[in-house]
Amino acid sequence: MIQTGNRRLEMRELEVPKIASDEALLRVEACGLCGSDVDQFRGGTAASGLVCYPMIPGHEPVGVIEHIGADAAATWGVRAGDRVAVEPHLSCGACPQCLSGRYHLCRRLRPHGIPGYGFLPLEDGGGLSGGYATHMHLKPRTIVHRLPSSMPLKLATMYQAIAGGVRWAVTLPQTAMGDTVLIFGCGQRGLGAVIACREAGVGRIIITGLARDRHKLDLAMALGAHETIVADQEDTVARVMELTQGQGVDVAVDLAPFAPQTVAQAVDAVRSGGTVVLAGLKGHAQRPAIETDKVIFKEITLRGAFSQGWQAYEQAIRILDEDRYGLARLRTHDFALEDADTALRILSGETPGEDGICLALYP
Repeated sequence: MIQTGNRRLEMRELEVPKIASDEALLRVEACGLCGSDVDQFRGGTAASGLVCYPMIPGHEPVGVIEHIGADAAATWGVRAGDRVAVEPHLSCGACPQCLSGRYHLCRRLRPHGIPGYGFLPLEDGGGLSGGYATHMHLKPRTIVHRLPSSMPLKLATMYQAIAGGVRWAVTLPQTAMGDTVLIFGCGQRGLGAVIACREAGVGRIIITGLARDRHKLDLAMALGAHETIVADQEDTVARVMELTQGQGVDVAVDLAPFAPQTVAQAVDAVRSGGTVVLAGLKGHAQRPAIETDKVIFKEITLRGAFSQGWQAYEQAIRILDEDRYGLARLRTHDFALEDADTALRILSGETPGEDGICLALYP
């Protein structure tokens, strides 16, 4: 499925490329969807200059290695027949960002696009570079994670949601056992953050959502959250202060998309010396406003969070494989590849009566 414009997807057939020694061909079994897929579908990433049409979307693919070159097999530690999850990044491996371990921020291969993102416009040699397809061309420096053969495919496609929770809610803010964490947003990343916080031994998990998200808030409680806040019916900051006896939370993680007000709320809700992680994209037209004096006087640490990283993916795969939390409850919809348009509209909340959380396309 090729995106040719804003809200325009069309099916085409492309030639399967020959595989070089340092490349592989992935037979895509499923591709997960997230909020950035919705923004891309609507044209937000194109308006920001981050992608160009036509291109193949899909950055959460899971599949089986169909063909692999000898050098790629030796480098990646996988062979034909292995099921893998693919990271969405291509990096050069030689720039300062890559050498310091921040390969997801590499701009050398995409100087004018999303740092490190592997899918390219078809005109620029992108070819089979996205997960909305039956096959993906895994180019040199692709990063793959071998999945346990026992892991159900329905769980495997949630590897990015869980990995986001691990890095954004635990690793980056250095969340410690017994901390109180506030999570803005109860979508798949917010629920992934609940799971990651539970794994880390967080003392109190508070998560926000809207009245229409009641089913997601209930699921968050079932997964281990301690308190929920209905943000369009309650004063989020006042409720947090009530729950923490006026102290504020140790960590606030903003995962709420296109909601600029949550940035200021996170600053207000975190304790002095606490940490705010910003991972919810607000879109190019949004301008969140915060009082920087509060950041100074409270000595708040502000952290931006983009993508997940190797360690977070490995932890997510472990969590999914152990499945101690009944994670299949996050899966709400499965679609054929040609129904990608329908899937994206459900995930975006545009379809009345459909409450999507984790969705996937099956070629």
